[in-house]
Amino acid sequence: MKQYFLSLIALLVCVALFPSCEEDFEKRQVTFTAMMPSDDLSSSRLGSIINGVPAADGFNLNAQWKDGDKIQIFVRQDGKVYQLESPASISDISSDGKTCSFQVTLPKSVNRDHDYDIIGVMGAETVIHESNVIGVCTMKRVGIDGSESLLLPMWFTAKKGSNQAKFRHFCAYEVLNVKNVSDASITFRHSGFNALSRWYRYSGSVSLPDGNEGGQEVQSDVESNEITIPAGGTGTIVSWYIPHTIIADVTIDNAKLKAVVNGKDATTVDAMISYKTQARGNAYYMEVNWDGSNLYFSNEFCPDGNHPHIIDLGLPSGTKWSCCNLGANIPTEGGDFYAWGETATKSYFAKYNYKWYSGGDEHNITKYCGNSSFGTVDNRTELEPEDDAAYVNWGPEWRTPALRQLYELKNNCTAKWTSVNGTGGFLFKSTTNGKAIFLPAAGYPKNGVQDVGSEGFYWTRRYDYDVRPDLGYMFRIHSGGGLSGYYYDRYLGASVRAVYVGEE
Repeated sequence: MKQYFLSLIALLVCVALFPSCEEDFEKRQVTFTAMMPSDDLSSSRLGSIINGVPAADGFNLNAQWKDGDKIQIFVRQDGKVYQLESPASISDISSDGKTCSFQVTLPKSVNRDHDYDIIGVMGAETVIHESNVIGVCTMKRVGIDGSESLLLPMWFTAKKGSNQAKFRHFCAYEVLNVKNVSDASITFRHSGFNALSRWYRYSGSVSLPDGNEGGQEVQSDVESNEITIPAGGTGTIVSWYIPHTIIADVTIDNAKLKAVVNGKDATTVDAMISYKTQARGNAYYMEVNWDGSNLYFSNEFCPDGNHPHIIDLGLPSGTKWSCCNLGANIPTEGGDFYAWGETATKSYFAKYNYKWYSGGDEHNITKYCGNSSFGTVDNRTELEPEDDAAYVNWGPEWRTPALRQLYELKNNCTAKWTSVNGTGGFLFKSTTNGKAIFLPAAGYPKNGVQDVGSEGFYWTRRYDYDVRPDLGYMFRIHSGGGLSGYYYDRYLGASVRAVYVGEE
């Protein structure tokens, strides 16, 4: 009987305490919205390469949260780290797969009235050392073939009161798309960039933000990512880097790609002008071609080969530029030459065959003149659409740039003389959004074409209407690093880089 009463009392106590136990359990639960890391925003080819099976869509890779994904959870408070016994399971995956939610139940030993950190790790081996969570990147550098599953390490740290888990990459990731434009199959191994050589074979722990650490497993063979690419085909290689503790970030500006093609060392013959910093936490997208004897970077100014593209440099006026010259097929080609105010190219440029000189006389100008000493005054100050080569050849959405638009380009971009795929010219990179256009040094037409690769001339819509109306205004670029504007004889041929104006 005594035992019966003791059991009854115990049961009543449990029943009495059950609501408070349930209430305590609910208070210990924290629900998070989980977001994929942000990748390189200066690239037009965006996408995440975090986990799951990447789906190749041209040059883009896109990964999403998948059913069954689990996240290791740690709670740190007052110098102690507690690991939850069961990983958190995700739920409520968004339609685009970029966000989800998961729930964490705080251990009873965590004082909810004091500050604490919640640390989540996915895709990495982890250990607890003193008050740190150590993540070890063990992923090998491999090719993507559709049947292969990738799990790239990422982590987040959140403070008490937060309900957002903003995941970050453990490493810097690079997606290299290799195009074999030769007529024979190749084997290709990525050997890295010369500027990044110190990132390979580095072992030991690397400090991550928020007091956590990531270690790199020593790579015994950094060229283990060989892929076979048929003639005319493409292949994709994912590489990962952890910066040396001293070298937090590395800018791969003017770096050459090192590779092994068909068992022989190969290096890109041209410098890649990327202006990108390989920083832990980001993913980057690059493209390289093999033509049978050389490696060279595809231009990074266009998303595909359907030119012209509209390039938004984030300029104050909203002006957008074309990716290539009028008459060119790619950004590094010079394209066609035009006299100022003419809409068709020609093989020879002279006063006698200039449209607006009556009888070949620059003092008998029939249109675009503000000085009676040079012809009929009409006080037109800029090219009208019907005389604009960009408008006539590409349509009403395009115009030859105004003088103010060229100066806006110069004043809101970093301008640098460089070589892209063996072509000299000026690279204009936006200081606002990181996008760029390349103006090749197309030379000028005189007994053929002169000074290709060292000098270029680009028309504006402007001319010297009231003083010397026989002169049009242009920008000159040259290999000495010069970028200057000046007036040039209207009848002579020069390049045109159009601006996008939409329907006027």
